[in-house]
This record gives sequence, C-alpha cells and structure tokens, in this order.
Amino acid sequence: MSIAPLLRDDAKPTPEPWGTALGRAARGGGLASLPPEIAFLGAQGISVDLLFEAEAQARRAGVTADAALLAEGWVTEERFYRCLADHLGASFLERPMDVEGGTNPAMTIAAGVAALAPNRFGLTHVIAPRGEALRTLASLPRRRQGAAPHVVIATPRQFAAIVRRAAGGQIADHASYALFRQGRSMSALGGMSNLQAAVAAVGAALLCFALGWNLPVGLTVVSILCGMVFLVAILARLLAIAASDPPRLHRPRRRIPDHALPTYTIIVPLHREARVARRIVSALEALDYPRAKVEIKFVVEADDRETVAALASLHLPARYEIVIAPLGMPRTKPRALNIALPFVRGDLVVVYDAEDEPEPGQLRDAADRFALAPATVACLQAKLAIDNTEDSWLTRLFTIEYAALFDVLNPGLAALGMPIPLGGTSNHFRAEALRKAGGWDAWNVTEDADLGIRLARCGYDVETLDSTTFEEAPARLGNWLGQRRRWLKGWMRLCAYSVEASIFRDLGHIVAA
Repeated sequence: MSIAPLLRDDAKPTPEPWGTALGRAARGGGLASLPPEIAFLGAQGISVDLLFEAEAQARRAGVTADAALLAEGWVTEERFYRCLADHLGASFLERPMDVEGGTNPAMTIAAGVAALAPNRFGLTHVIAPRGEALRTLASLPRRRQGAAPHVVIATPRQFAAIVRRAAGGQIADHASYALFRQGRSMSALGGMSNLQAAVAAVGAALLCFALGWNLPVGLTVVSILCGMVFLVAILARLLAIAASDPPRLHRPRRRIPDHALPTYTIIVPLHREARVARRIVSALEALDYPRAKVEIKFVVEADDRETVAALASLHLPARYEIVIAPLGMPRTKPRALNIALPFVRGDLVVVYDAEDEPEPGQLRDAADRFALAPATVACLQAKLAIDNTEDSWLTRLFTIEYAALFDVLNPGLAALGMPIPLGGTSNHFRAEALRKAGGWDAWNVTEDADLGIRLARCGYDVETLDSTTFEEAPARLGNWLGQRRRWLKGWMRLCAYSVEASIFRDLGHIVAA
C-alpha cells in the first residue's frame, strides 16, 4: 500500500518537456543555478525537471528547496541522504547505532549531529543536516568515497529515532513528571491539597451533623446548596448564550501568502488505531497548506506494533514522522502528546485524533486568526461536529450537545473573556505559549479541559475558530458511560483547583492593595 493515491492532483509535479527544462537550465547557468541544497542531486541521477520544480515550489512557499522536494515526496528521504553521503564521500546509516547519552535530546535533534558510542566501524559522529547546515555541506565539491571515514549520514527521521531511543528514560520522565515538578497544584498527580482535604472533611462533618440533628432540615439545606450550584451553572450558560456573537466567528478576510505562513506541527496520538491509519493520513493529505511548512508527528506506544506497521506500509513522505513513546506510566493521551512536544519545530501546533476529519482550510484559517490576534491569544479551539449522527439515539444527543457547546457556549465564553475548557481535539496553539504553560498533564483524564484552564491561569486567552472538525461519537451506552465517568472525574478536580487558585490569587491582590 502506498501513499501515492492520497496525494492531491495539484500537488503532483507537472514537469516541463525534457528539452525545455535543459534549455532553461542552460540559460540560467545549468545546475549551478539551482540552490546548493539540491544542486548536488543533478549528478546523482535525479531529474532536472524535478529539481527546478522543487526550486519553484520552494520560492512560492518561502522554504529551502530540499524542504519542498522532500515534503512533496518527489524524492524519498532515504534516497536524498544516500546521495548526500555519496557527494560527501561518507557512509550512509544502514542500521541503527547507539549515540552518546547525557545530552538534551531535543537540542541534539535540532542540531542534527551526535557523537556515536564506540563501535567496530570506527565511526565517531552521525549527522542529519537540514537548513543552513545542509546548504553548507552540499556546497562542498564532490569527494571520493571514503573521504569522510569517521562520519555517517542519516536521514532526519533515522537520526531522531536513535537519539530518542538513547534518551528514552529521560524523555519518558519529562513527559510524565515535568508539570508536577513545576508545582504540585499544576498536576493531578499531586492529589488533593491540604486545603481541599480540610474543606472536604469539614463539609462532610457538617452534612452528617445536619442530617443527624434534624433530617428534614438537613435535606432542605442540601437541596438549597445543590440548587445554588445548578443555578450558577444555568446563569453561566445564559450569559454565554447572550454573549455569543456569530459574526465574530466569520473567517478573517486577510489571507497570508504562502511564503509568509508560519510553520505548523500536527500531533496525532495513536493507540491501537491500525484500522484507521489510512483514513487519518487521507484527512491530513486533504489539508490546504504548503506541505513544506507542515510536519506531522504520529505518537505510538512502543508495544503497538500493529499501528506502526500500518503507518509504515503507507510509505509516508519526509514530513511525516512516527514517534515511538518509550514504555512508562501513565499510558495516557496527554503523556503521548508530551512525548512529542519537545521535538516540535513548528511555530503553531494542532492536535488531532485518529478519527478526525478537519476541514481542508482549517490550518490556514487558524494561521490567519493568530496573525490578527493579540500575542496573549495562545489557543484557538475549532468547532467539533459529529459525523455519525444517524448511528443511534445516543449519537443524535451527542450531535445536539456538540452543536450547543462549540457553536454557542464556547464562543460566548470567549466573548466574555472567560476560560474555555478545551475539547479533546482540534486545539491550535502557539508553540511557545504551550511550552510556557507546561504542556499537558499526563495524569489528568481530562487533559484538554485542564490545559484550557491552565492557559487562563498563566495569563493567556483562548478563542474559538470558525472551522469544523468531524469526528465519531460513541454509539453504545457502555462506551458513553466510561467516557462521561472519566470526564466528570477530571472536571471535578479541575474545578477544585481552579476555585482554590482563584481564591488565593484574589486574597493576594487584597493583601497587596
């Protein structure tokens, strides 16, 4: 199975006639007129048409020519770097090798060079150059084979895989515990705080006393308290409905040209999703965004061989990467997202689930909105809609619920400047703000809602995006109950910490005044 049938027709190169391409090359100085990062390929049997097409594509997208060539899949990553190795007179990495540990894996991967552990081949370093490093190396005159006996060339995906494997324990520890180390109240791992435990104990004692002292009076008090909670919830919804302003959601008229668009990283956590691998790739291929400015990271658990095999069978271009999550606890979606976050290269980040089908223009819409929004807007929540409405009465209720939440309530909360508990998918972030907020809480079963509130606690705003992602809703009662139980558990904890944090912040402001 190949990814070729999934490529858009307009993304496939339409080469010029051979004579025309050669004539243009001759008029422009031949292969020497090409950028050095791809010019060396002309001596390696790569089509001249293809190289000039990649250069043109790169100019339109505002990227380097090698990025355009590889992102479109016109030349495989392996062939590209084999040709580079031949050009430099170096070896190509044929099998995984061990690199020296003890360094920051994200910085090592970004640098594209790592020291190798002692080996029987006498190799000292492995390199996977990109950007300026690639341009500099490719500009060197072609060397005879064996001119660089101590260096081995790897593809960026090979390089990233061996570096992450060497730092697996470090990566797993950071993904699970980094947020907790920032502050006990930031992570669900911390359990109940002393204040929460004291309030719960006092509340339980008063309730028992009231019920034991006078049952009718106690039940009345409990009813009044519950009624007050529901009244506040109803009033909050009414305010959000009143504040919801559909015209605010209209797509911005400004359109950023391709060369000025920011780079984007798509993270897709997968667990036992081999059956839908082709579907999610098809949905991502339909996105209207310069391919050289998009990197896609599938995060798969180390023991999920079926999903890895399903993705590998699609022969994905270089912009796709399979990130293997090291074994560790907890085995949750937010932990998988944290595994990928340190290695994100995009200016913007979006999370999709395996069954998602975002509208093709969603990335462009988000980039336009971020360009117009203040720097304090850290996240845009796209609308979610159910695409299996007719499956059962339960999915019909889901459709109504999602329409109310994402079309009315969330826009209203955003208009009021209130925190928005994010949905589980189609959250578009500024990468820098996401890192400053600590990423996701690996121990929170509603990591999306938690992150939405934490962004507000960090001084960031969340707004809504008028673009829809379609997903499937649980059609069986058992699946729905498990989902709702998990959501309610997370929301209860989230509310407790949010109230506590707000109280202490307000008291601090009063004392300071």
